[in-house]
Amino acid sequence: MSLKDSNEENFEDKDKQMNQEEEDIVFSGSSQHSNPKITTRLAEDSPMNLSRMYQDWFLDYASYVILERAVPHVTDGLKPVQRRILHAMKRMDDGRYNKVANIIGFTMQFHPHGDASIGDALVQLGQKDLLIDCQGNWGNVHTGDGAAAPRYIEARLTKFALEVLFNAKTTEWKPSYDGRNKEPITLPAKYPLLLAQGAEGIAVGLTSKILPHNFNELCDASVSYLQGEEFKLFPDFQDTSMWRDTTMVNVADR
Repeated sequence: MSLKDSNEENFEDKDKQMNQEEEDIVFSGSSQHSNPKITTRLAEDSPMNLSRMYQDWFLDYASYVILERAVPHVTDGLKPVQRRILHAMKRMDDGRYNKVANIIGFTMQFHPHGDASIGDALVQLGQKDLLIDCQGNWGNVHTGDGAAAPRYIEARLTKFALEVLFNAKTTEWKPSYDGRNKEPITLPAKYPLLLAQGAEGIAVGLTSKILPHNFNELCDASVSYLQGEEFKLFPDFQDTSMWRDTTMVNVADR
């Protein structure tokens, strides 16, 4: 019996055992010492169809990146890593400063992607000077200088963050990635943090870019919204002290 006939019988036996349909088998290889190449075409409804598997897997991956990594939630304006940092800082809060290295380690109970991503997100939150009270060299957004090492800088939640972000009675919870703890799905924010802090993220197939807005203007706009009055909001450019005319922003005619 030739090598070709032997291989063909073996593959037919395996297909019968696994109850899979094989539509086309192609052999290539001219010499006895060369390994035969086998191409199997699966039916469209087969669970092992590669094109369908890639479609499903890519959709799962894209959804995970969009929802769990890159894009903030409209309810509290926070990405998952930012929310986990603030949740960890709330659990650690005793009114005193904590080493950033300690905060990063504590946050790793809730965030599965390593200390580097947590440290970078924590520095970015601290540089916005809204939710985190910083102590030490946290870098400078105007000059591009980086922050000092986590072991040298400290942080705690601001009074504003403690007032507007946390309420255990109105918070929905879910298990952490390893099931040992619970973390908030979203924080019950009383203030439009998504507009106050701005956001920037790159996901799969989409990006998000929201410029920060002025704190006092957001307060006035919130009051106007609650009273049913019209209001206008324009971004607040934090990288410059220059005044910018935004009256023509939404005008399409040039």
